Amino acid sequence: MFALLKLKVSGFRMLSDDFTIDFVAKARVNCNEDSNEIIRIDKNLYTYSIIAFTGSNSSGKSTTLDLIRDTLILMKTGRWIYRNSDFNSSDIKMHIEFYLDGDIYIYDANILPIDDLAEGQIMSPFCKIINETLKYARYDGKCGKHYLNDLKFDVDYHATGIEDTSKLIFLCKDKSNGYYLPEFSKNGVLVNKLFFESLNFLGNELTMEIIRLLDDSIEYINFDGTDSVILKRFNSKEMTLTKKEVLSVLSNGTIKGIDLYIRVAILLKNGGIMVIDEIENCFHKNLVNNLLFLITDKTLNKNNAQIIFSTHYVEILDIFDRRDNIFILHKINNEIFLENLYEDYEFRTEILKSKKFNNNTFNTLLNYDQLMKVKRLLKNEIFGND
Repeated sequence: MFALLKLKVSGFRMLSDDFTIDFVAKARVNCNEDSNEIIRIDKNLYTYSIIAFTGSNSSGKSTTLDLIRDTLILMKTGRWIYRNSDFNSSDIKMHIEFYLDGDIYIYDANILPIDDLAEGQIMSPFCKIINETLKYARYDGKCGKHYLNDLKFDVDYHATGIEDTSKLIFLCKDKSNGYYLPEFSKNGVLVNKLFFESLNFLGNELTMEIIRLLDDSIEYINFDGTDSVILKRFNSKEMTLTKKEVLSVLSNGTIKGIDLYIRVAILLKNGGIMVIDEIENCFHKNLVNNLLFLITDKTLNKNNAQIIFSTHYVEILDIFDRRDNIFILHKINNEIFLENLYEDYEFRTEILKSKKFNNNTFNTLLNYDQLMKVKRLLKNEIFGND
């Protein structure tokens, strides 16, 4: 089994130095209770099946999910794709703690930007990775989440010998399953491509029932991998359409809902981590709730699948039994900081989480003074007042 335990980073975009995400359960886990949101990694060591990040606009939700995505890619491929915008310092300092098949691993490295090259010079699209250290220890169930203090770690001296490839690839290539679904409104082309691919991922009967769940007027859709798609609605003639034509006759919610629902089904089948930015985009609340209920259903989620998502729609959080798997982001003086709903705030558990958010308990609503200023200037604009 593979599980992310902790990430700590400095120098990545606008994240504050030593920005830390702790994926290990913080609140008590009652061994006699089968909490739907808890994944048992090993004895006395737990993480979550669903993890939420929320905050006001431009608070750093997408940036945080990008960090998780890029970390998973680094672990699986050994590489970090170079983007100049990732660096707000001379390098990115990475610290990763993870569990793999009975061992705890502690990884540290520096990721360097690509230097400007002379014209015609060939360069790798991947960053150099230096100062790699990897320590490991056999997990002992007695230590639980205090593994750093209680275990004796040995050093792994393996190296790839390739400056843009991390030694993590030796460990995690076939273990750290997971993928990232971009925020839908910014990535319509990619999502539409995924939509057609997803139609052939599962059994035909299940796929058709998922399609009808999102649009009950559709009898079937058949896609053969070319540009031709057969679409049949109930009480209508079968049509052969191009992919572009299909996208024009189906709603955005239907397209994105089918794609997401099918990929969640695959996630449950294979295990791994799915990262979704703005999970509620174009979806009814009931669909999102149902998808999260599927992930937390232990009769379905036998392979420890996880969904890590961001949301503006705080009512979604009311379905969570726990608070320690909810993170709140704030941007202060152009730096992004992370808080945990369990560790950093106290409120009565019988009060709905959404009510506390909507009362601005966590300082996540739009600035009231700024709203009033915009309203005043809008009134001047409309009525021509000076």
